[in-house]
Amino acid sequence: MSSGAKVVAAFIRETTPGITPTAGAWNLLRRSSFGLKPTQNTNDNDEIAGDRMAQGVSRGTVDVGGDVGTRFRWNQHDDFLASCFGAEWVNNVLTMGNGRITFSVATFASDVGIAQIARGCQVGTFQMEIPADGDITATITFAGLDWETKGDDTSYFTTPVDLAGELRYSFKEVTNIRLNGVDGGTGFCVDTFNIQFNNNMQTQRCIGTGSAFAGANIPTTFTPSGQITLSWSKAAWEVYKKTFTGETVPFSFTLENAEGAYTFDFPEVQISGDWPDAGSTDIVQVQLDITAANTPPTITRVPKVPATAISVAPATSTGAVGSTVTLTATLTPADSTDTVQWTSSDPTIASVVSTGQKTAKATRNAAGTATITGKARTFTATSEITVTAP
Repeated sequence: MSSGAKVVAAFIRETTPGITPTAGAWNLLRRSSFGLKPTQNTNDNDEIAGDRMAQGVSRGTVDVGGDVGTRFRWNQHDDFLASCFGAEWVNNVLTMGNGRITFSVATFASDVGIAQIARGCQVGTFQMEIPADGDITATITFAGLDWETKGDDTSYFTTPVDLAGELRYSFKEVTNIRLNGVDGGTGFCVDTFNIQFNNNMQTQRCIGTGSAFAGANIPTTFTPSGQITLSWSKAAWEVYKKTFTGETVPFSFTLENAEGAYTFDFPEVQISGDWPDAGSTDIVQVQLDITAANTPPTITRVPKVPATAISVAPATSTGAVGSTVTLTATLTPADSTDTVQWTSSDPTIASVVSTGQKTAKATRNAAGTATITGKARTFTATSEITVTAP
């Protein structure tokens, strides 16, 4: 008897496709479903023997592959996206390439001591679903070259390292969504959308190797595509009309939380869709298919560097009513990406507005003293503003 909660999944990047490294750390694979498995293909045996009894089937090739369902998190999917795109991240930017990046992916059911491993796993398709409510999900479709299992109470991996972010991206972390130069929420509302990157993977069989597994999994045309549901409006109508012209439009969006941001940029997508309709109590929406063309998309990641300390200059300042003073925060470490939040103990005496990531302007409004506080995460620093009568 085995519990799904006792089945741990992990992966390690391979140097040679199909060969599991003997050294290096395995990474924990957080997942909601795990469909990576072998499929034994069979061939009917139509021989006629001495009676009418069926003669069984012959064992044929074995396909290794399937879908792994996940919640999208910072850092967990970077290697899988690189495998799908066939390229390495360069200066935190990923675009289409012709490389081959593979993994060994294994599970271990500790309560029954059964393990399995799939080798040479390449990402054929990477799909993301962005709902109107709830977490953003990612489905990774692998194609592998080999598979093995054992039941001797040992695992194929040691304790895996969990490099995934602590936070899950949800619909609330979708920002800067733009289609045809129009911001979502301005010209139209975006209800839901999904994207996928499909390598149209083909399997190469190799007779003479004595193996039932694939000899190679070969990416063919790289086809990014998806669907987006918009509220029906003049701006949505302008996009819909591209169905008949074949014109391309840009599409982009960002996923951003406290751990980092990913910006997905499709410079050119073609549009297709049906004329929308709705009942008397329904909201009219149009569902559009988008397919990238001509120019490969890019993904840009921006990690967040958390502040561990803050100071504010000047620490004190004196001036007459109506004058202003610029406040500058210094964060530790210096490359922290946090934005400082500013508040005043008494805005009637001295008010404050942010003017940048680490700067603010304080305005002296009435005679007295007020304290301006700069805050980054849980860290604070203050500046005392004294206001004299004009």
